[in-house]
Amino acid sequence: MDRGRPSVKDQQKIKSTILKYYERDISAKVTARECRVQYKTVWKYYKTWDSEIIDEKNFLARIKNTKERAIEAFDRDIITLDKDKRKIEFLIEKSLQKGSVWEFEKLMKIKLKIMNQRTKIVSTKINLVGTPTADVLINNEEILA
Repeated sequence: MDRGRPSVKDQQKIKSTILKYYERDISAKVTARECRVQYKTVWKYYKTWDSEIIDEKNFLARIKNTKERAIEAFDRDIITLDKDKRKIEFLIEKSLQKGSVWEFEKLMKIKLKIMNQRTKIVSTKINLVGTPTADVLINNEEILA
């Protein structure tokens, strides 16, 4: 980004870009690097938005939304890995037809890495889905009290 203060229009554009990262729970440091904006600028917006969600209901809703977005991200990753696995399986078939042992072994290693990564993501997703959010814990405490 150029040095100096951006115009009001550019400030709004920067703010909306930073908000997209904030809503995805990307850290201020990573957001600053990705948007090529000063860390202090990002931190200022993050601090402002954090203070707006101090209200308990908004906070609990934010936690639930964050959890749902994380689960959706895991689902997208799983789908992508499944597609990649099918592509590799197709290439494995081609390598077998060609009789290329070296290529077959290389592709099998890639397939195993994909399957391993998919297993890790599914396991993490299961743990996240099974973890109660703060509102559920609060409700359970109120019931038990």
